[in-house]
Amino acid sequence: MKPLVGILDHEKEYGERLAAFIAKQPSVPFDVVLFSSAEKLREYMRSKKPDLLLLGLGSEGEIPEDIGAARKMYLTEERPCGAAADDSIWRYSGAHEILRQLSLRIRPAAAHPGEGERLQIFTVYSPATRCRKTEFSIALARRMSDRARTLFITFEEYGYIPSVTDLTAEAMTDLSDVIFYVGQGAFAGKLPRFLQQAEGLEFIAPVRCPQDIRTLDGAEAVALLRILAAEGKYDCIVVDAGHALGDVRPLLAASDRIFVPSRRDVISAARVEAFRSFLVASGCAQEAEKLEVMHLPEGGGLLERPDGGRPGRQEFFTHVFEGEVMEHAERVLREDPCAVS
Repeated sequence: MKPLVGILDHEKEYGERLAAFIAKQPSVPFDVVLFSSAEKLREYMRSKKPDLLLLGLGSEGEIPEDIGAARKMYLTEERPCGAAADDSIWRYSGAHEILRQLSLRIRPAAAHPGEGERLQIFTVYSPATRCRKTEFSIALARRMSDRARTLFITFEEYGYIPSVTDLTAEAMTDLSDVIFYVGQGAFAGKLPRFLQQAEGLEFIAPVRCPQDIRTLDGAEAVALLRILAAEGKYDCIVVDAGHALGDVRPLLAASDRIFVPSRRDVISAARVEAFRSFLVASGCAQEAEKLEVMHLPEGGGLLERPDGGRPGRQEFFTHVFEGEVMEHAERVLREDPCAVS
């Protein structure tokens, strides 16, 4: 049974349009019920309690604190920021953004690892350059999300994912913010404000300050991933691991699978072998054995536009999710690891 979201808004037409929009969308992870008044909500809750209540303009004062819902959120007239963003949604965000925010804050009871299960970490790392590593990482995370609750993280110091166009610069959040809050021990309950979605992929935007990655070593990266997994009830995290991490070996040691994209040239092959030799020489022979070297199709990326503009968000993800690299992501999840090299 899906979780239930109750909506109460004193602008009747607004509530009706929002509820109707959500009900028509495919693959919504919750059911929605609309209430025309606080009294109707109280009557309903005598027999059934929504998992989350979305309360709109003028409704907050009429709802008792002990209403019994697992969580309450508020539609606000002003764009929320800081701590207010944890339980508030700007009512003028647009229906798609409101749906996204609700989806990130409500989790089916069976969506997290059960007893005896554990987090899986898939790391994509390569000493070679221009090998379509990030494209493959994103495609792998998207395909893995069809099997289990999956998060995509990039530890590239200059990672690029097109931003949400309807957010102001002040409202943008990324991995730099996550690293800061985790370092302060103040991250609990804040994950939804940092998450983004794209056609089933959940991810956190790359750091805006490269130094935040350069000062993070492999052990700290693993600790960060485990905190994210616990907060979001993730079964799997796919990591696009760049060269900026202080020491990537602890991340590799914690990884269930390690994918190493490489180009079909002598220098790239030599770099991969040098990396493998380094792992063995530094006492990480098991990690060296886990390397799954692959050769993705040459090329990649998106051509520069005549006006010099960057690709839009939809264009970027369509290129990744419907391109040839996605076929490789699907294959490595089907085949035995030994067949990838």
